[in-house]
Amino acid sequence: MDLYINSYGTYLHKVGEMFELEAELDGKKIKQKISPLKIKSIIISTSARITTDAIKLAVENNIDIVMLDDFGNPYGRFWHSKFGSTAYIRRKQIEKFESLEGLELAKKWLGIKIESNIEHLKELQYKRQSKAEKIEEEVENIKKYLVKIYSVDTKIEESRNTLMGYEGNASKHYYRTLAYLIPEEFKFNGRSSRPAKDEFNAMLNYAFGVLYGKVEKALIIAGLDPFVGVLHTDNYNKKSLVFDVIEQYRFIAINTVFSLFSRKKVNKKHFDKIYGGFKLNKEGKVLLLSSLVEKLEKRKKYNGRLLTNLDIIQHESHQLANFLIGKE
Repeated sequence: MDLYINSYGTYLHKVGEMFELEAELDGKKIKQKISPLKIKSIIISTSARITTDAIKLAVENNIDIVMLDDFGNPYGRFWHSKFGSTAYIRRKQIEKFESLEGLELAKKWLGIKIESNIEHLKELQYKRQSKAEKIEEEVENIKKYLVKIYSVDTKIEESRNTLMGYEGNASKHYYRTLAYLIPEEFKFNGRSSRPAKDEFNAMLNYAFGVLYGKVEKALIIAGLDPFVGVLHTDNYNKKSLVFDVIEQYRFIAINTVFSLFSRKKVNKKHFDKIYGGFKLNKEGKVLLLSSLVEKLEKRKKYNGRLLTNLDIIQHESHQLANFLIGKE
């Protein structure tokens, strides 16, 4: 399981060979011991204390510790020293990402993202017959950009901006449709972040932050360098490969968040107003994480096997590493 710490003042330390979590609930101090064998990762998203002994216990048990800011963006982590990119794979990343193979990877990732968006809208269209015509119109607009992405055949250094422009335009049509379908009180106008200008984006940004952490971990375990990417190469000291690879998995976060809004599980009390926008509060995080974890751990058929979405992300990260070193 993932251990999410999102209560102010929570204290995590080591007792024997166990973690002990101390927190305050309804004015009462509670303590809970947890075996490291039951934990895959520890995600800390609020003011909390953790001892070095607890960090050491996590590292010894290959438990990833991720720190998230108020908007769900990972800003730091601890992991075992055996994780990390190999020099050989990193050289191959640089070499192949700048070749025709890099272009094909970028097109593939963006294609998967847009096709999943189309599939999502088709599902919503089936359930909302009164709005089917408008949804179909936007789906056709999105498909035009998908065709344009697949038709790009120039060198990656010449086509990055073109590809990202096509993807950006496709996404505008997608989010415009979601805004059209969402409950009236939560209508929004496109994507926004840092801060989110509306409640939908506040929750979605936090969900993306959690997903970033999962993708980064999978890439590192596979031996890939998260800083060497194909598309997002202009961001100095940014984890470019994470931004690239996550594109094909964003549907996990988007579908989860949109479902919560459309089923009217979300209300205004799940958000705090901040200067210039909104952020998800503790109650909102609990609501989101419950559904997002369920989505990440849900098993589905994948190449003849039943795998969770997390398993698939890890498997495909290994596939990418093997492709780069010629071990497909």
